[in-house]
Amino acid sequence: MTHDESAPKWQGRWRRPLRIALEIALTFAALAALDWWLTGETGFTRVQPNPYWLPVLVMALAYGTGPGVVAAGIASGLWLAHVHDDAGARDYLDHLFHLSLQPLMWFVAAGVIGEVTIMRTARHDRLEKRGGVAARNLARLTEAFAALSRTNRLLQVQIATEAHTVGHAIETAARLCSQDLAERRGAIGELIALAARTPDFTCYRMTGDEARAWIRGPVTAGRRDTLPATLMERMARPHGILHVAKRSDRSLLDGIGVAAIALPDRKTGEVVGCLVLHTLPFETLNASRTAELTEITAWLTPLLADTLHATQRPVRAAGLVA
Repeated sequence: MTHDESAPKWQGRWRRPLRIALEIALTFAALAALDWWLTGETGFTRVQPNPYWLPVLVMALAYGTGPGVVAAGIASGLWLAHVHDDAGARDYLDHLFHLSLQPLMWFVAAGVIGEVTIMRTARHDRLEKRGGVAARNLARLTEAFAALSRTNRLLQVQIATEAHTVGHAIETAARLCSQDLAERRGAIGELIALAARTPDFTCYRMTGDEARAWIRGPVTAGRRDTLPATLMERMARPHGILHVAKRSDRSLLDGIGVAAIALPDRKTGEVVGCLVLHTLPFETLNASRTAELTEITAWLTPLLADTLHATQRPVRAAGLVA
């Protein structure tokens, strides 16, 4: 430890004793000057109560037993230095009692009052520490309550404004059995928006060698009708999901979207389509969100295949009739 580091600790350790010593010295100096000015320096032996009680009581009340006893010792020394009673005029024991009574009272008062002050100060310190702990706990509870209130308010607003309830999802799923292909395709789009948590998406299907737009989200506009061949080649690899949270995927998704999910056929493994999410908060692209997006392929691919077959059946029937 260097001198600069130890100096503040030394100063803090000795600051209180030096202040107490200075206060005692100034108080007794002021009383001695008053004694010299009023009585001609007699130690206030003929003044009752003796003014030297003042520093004894003040030090004991303010700082405890130690400073009070020091002040009593100084007062006793000044008292004994100025007492000039003639011992021959009275009994020796009476003379000794007369000399020691005042100092004894000072020391007893300093001890009793000082101990009470120490206990009072210790109790005050304990209460102050408990108050600090309670204030910190109250601040934490207040902050936690405020956070819970904000969360509760956001959830209430979300529930009040949320259109995609469980009943809505069931009603949408029931429309998948509709004979109207447009209504069936609209139901698939709503289910995609529910699962992907964004209405800005495009579902592409493979038509020959191209991936062409098949189902668009309700807010999708101005998006490309076909996907680049390089992107579809990348989709054909295992774990066919790309998102901009991975640096290696950003160039492939540039100008297309923030995530792309391959839709492979369960039997052949061939990619029959691709789901592109055009907008999505960047912080949501974590491992859990990626797993949720991957689960979409489990039910979306069969729905896409059923819709394609339903579209092709009337064409084949018309051909046979012809």
